Amino acid sequence: MYKLLIVDDEKIVIEGLNSAINWNENQIELVGSASCGKEALQKIVDMKPDIVLQDIRIPGINGLDLIQQAKQLNLDTVFIIISGYSEFSYAKRAIELEAIDYLVKPIEVEEILTSIKKAICKFDKLKEEKQIDKRMKLYETALDEKQVLEFILGNQNVHPDVLRNVNEYSFTVIDFKGFREEPSLEEKIHFITIGIKALLTEKGLQAFPYSIDKTITILVSNSSQITDFLDGVFKLVSKYHNSDVAIGISQSYFDFSKVNHAYQEAKDLVKLGIFTNKIFTTYTDLENMNNIIGPSMIEEIDQYFTICKSDVFLKINDMIDHIINYSKQSRLSPNKSKFLCFKWAINLLEYIENEFELTNPVGERHEIYEKLNSLDSLDEMKAWLRRLASQMTDMLNNHKISYNDKLIMELKSYLKTHFREPIVLEELGEHFYKSPAYLCSLFSRSAGKTIFEYITILRMNSAKELLRTSNYKVSEIATKVGYENDKYFYQVFKKNIGITPSQYRSQHLVK
Repeated sequence: MYKLLIVDDEKIVIEGLNSAINWNENQIELVGSASCGKEALQKIVDMKPDIVLQDIRIPGINGLDLIQQAKQLNLDTVFIIISGYSEFSYAKRAIELEAIDYLVKPIEVEEILTSIKKAICKFDKLKEEKQIDKRMKLYETALDEKQVLEFILGNQNVHPDVLRNVNEYSFTVIDFKGFREEPSLEEKIHFITIGIKALLTEKGLQAFPYSIDKTITILVSNSSQITDFLDGVFKLVSKYHNSDVAIGISQSYFDFSKVNHAYQEAKDLVKLGIFTNKIFTTYTDLENMNNIIGPSMIEEIDQYFTICKSDVFLKINDMIDHIINYSKQSRLSPNKSKFLCFKWAINLLEYIENEFELTNPVGERHEIYEKLNSLDSLDEMKAWLRRLASQMTDMLNNHKISYNDKLIMELKSYLKTHFREPIVLEELGEHFYKSPAYLCSLFSRSAGKTIFEYITILRMNSAKELLRTSNYKVSEIATKVGYENDKYFYQVFKKNIGITPSQYRSQHLVK
């Protein structure tokens, strides 16, 4: 049903229109009437009618001015004018104001019904256009946010247009310390992120909040309102999550080539905040810690697991001894020594999580801090770190992370990186120093599918993402995901997804 408001200063006209037409049969619900322009405008605001059937000569605000003022409300209301005057100037202005019809009294019922049908068509079209505009804006926003996230995570080939006017920026990372395994945490983070977006709109700030690895990361365009914004974020977090949080705030940057560095800095600040039991931790806190400890040792800890990829556990006790000896020789305070041990332990856990696809192998981060904080001497810290390393080794053995399991993980990682390229089994064998037949057999037993079935899944997932989030032609997408023949791509896509690429795009392009 479509809502109709009748506006006329003659009561007999209103009553006649009410009784002369069976509005229900024509999908119309009469929501009211008005006898002057001021009353009509208020009812348009309150009732939001879909169609207004109105006289041009009414007291107060005349009919044409009423349309003009109503349009400023940004409603989809469609207007039909009825009048006892056929002057061209009236009709001309009515057309300019996009009135659907200009009917001159006396008017036949059929004329009114014809105009009503036209008004319904116009209203439906306006609603559809508005919905399309809304979906396109959401789609464009989603693309912008996706590009910014890729940029934050280190993809320097992406240059988000939405950041073009941002000259200065910083990062805020929020960690829900102690509750990262809480079942409802992801749902809470979702609602907090929605709240942060609303807060950003309210403050007029350009910022991009994301949920990354059970933390909230926010890229913020620097502003005089940043302090108020962070206070608002903290209140919002407290509303949904009554446990402790650690919030790391990076220094401000002007060069977007350092965006990933700035993000990593905020993550390090969160770790420092967990260690020092502070809610807000800024770059000044990290700088003070670095100046006292010495940046070289911190860099060594950061680089160890990258440089020693293949023999981390062979040299791990040597590195622990190195940290403890450094603490002794530099005469670090107990708190500073514990921070080095804490950083080492966290990096070890992150290495295991990333390399062996395990989550929280020894519990929460804050538990490591609490344990280290209870130790009284460097020798106790050394013994505890060695026990942690031994515990990690035993755990990996108990979980049967064998050489073959590691090989399969490395092969999957390689395929995820190179699936867009032609994959030749002989070349895979040469890369991993194994026979192609052995690799295929091992992969099938482990993954439950062949190497080429796995590659097809990767290509289809990438194709679906590009169909949803880009304007590339289907033939271009085929090339981008590794198919030189777009017809063959169509066949493979339909076989695996059940519909054609074009059908998939039409169903999923705008959400």
